[in-house]
Amino acid sequence: MTTAQSFELVVKGGRVFDPARRIDDIQDIGISGGKIVRVARSLDTGKAARVVEAGGRLVVPGLIDLHTHVAGSLRKAVGEDAFVEPDVAGVHGGVTTVVDAGSVGAYTFGGFSRFVIPNARTRIISFLNAGAVGIFQAPEIRDRASMDVESTVATIKAHPQVVKGVKFRMVSPAIVDLGLDLPKLAKQMAVEGGVRVMVHVGDIIADNPKGAELAPKLLSEVLTAGDIVTHTTSHRVGALLGRDGRLLPEALDARKRGVNFDVGHGMANFTFKSARTVLDQGFIPDTLSSDLTVRGRFGPLKSLTEVMGKFLALGLSLEDVIRMTTSNSARSIGMESELGSLAEGRTADISILELHEGKFLFRDNFGGTLEGKIAIAPWRAIRAGQPMPLDHGPHPWGWLPERAG
Repeated sequence: MTTAQSFELVVKGGRVFDPARRIDDIQDIGISGGKIVRVARSLDTGKAARVVEAGGRLVVPGLIDLHTHVAGSLRKAVGEDAFVEPDVAGVHGGVTTVVDAGSVGAYTFGGFSRFVIPNARTRIISFLNAGAVGIFQAPEIRDRASMDVESTVATIKAHPQVVKGVKFRMVSPAIVDLGLDLPKLAKQMAVEGGVRVMVHVGDIIADNPKGAELAPKLLSEVLTAGDIVTHTTSHRVGALLGRDGRLLPEALDARKRGVNFDVGHGMANFTFKSARTVLDQGFIPDTLSSDLTVRGRFGPLKSLTEVMGKFLALGLSLEDVIRMTTSNSARSIGMESELGSLAEGRTADISILELHEGKFLFRDNFGGTLEGKIAIAPWRAIRAGQPMPLDHGPHPWGWLPERAG
């Protein structure tokens, strides 16, 4: 037993699983001032103001969802089907950091920064849409006039703590009208702003063959170290799988150059068949993310933790999926010195998860099903040292996936 020490909060008796530090052990975490101040096998809680009993649960660095759409309340007053509220994707679902992937652009970021971010308990990082108005119109880039390089760069530079990248989608009609100028202009914005790009691959608008023509050039001629490809396991034309079902060789070369690859499950970019095809070729995405929207939450997507469960069912290990949603995601946004680990001195962003064994039925977006033996459910998020309440979950019965018959 350690000497009694005053803590504002102690997370007690959980299985601390921190891939960044190669720790998998029953430990306590002492928190004060919103920081992790002590991690040890047995902390004296006699002077702790509050104790969270985590026995039997998995305690991991705060989960990071690298691809979400959390500009809730900025678009439709009723009938919103796209943007969720940040805390729905975030702390109320066990996730402490969300990356908004292009919901807003330079012309709409003002409302996001003034009204959405300050009212969220979840940490929000933004990848600014290369289309100036963001996904307030879809598709957000229709021609060259949809892109304002100067305003986008100015917005990035004015908000360096929040804006960490530029997001664009390789979809119709922009890939036809602009061709390779589309990614090159987005990359110009990112370079001038000192950030990276995240590119959506796979033409979900029209499955135009132009996308397949441009994909190898995008990977080999535009993307550089630190950039992110999202929808790595997509079946769509213009994603990473060629017509022969083989992974594009340019994707392998891009990975060697330091380009990161993200799942980005979403509603239109994921099937179990395409995911298995990618994985069976030895290509494991660097990060897992949900691409959460309102439709996704109440469709087959559900949540980040359910996406994690799907990839366990696809054959990845628990260590894989935790790393892909913590330390790897932190590195992908250039915040590995702040996020993705439970090291002492870090902000106390912690996710407490429950592992459930049984027979679970996971669904993809196109009628495919996969049975898994382990499901992951959120139990609590602690954001900057403050425990957050969990909501009911996306299923009528809560957070767990369907039980397989």
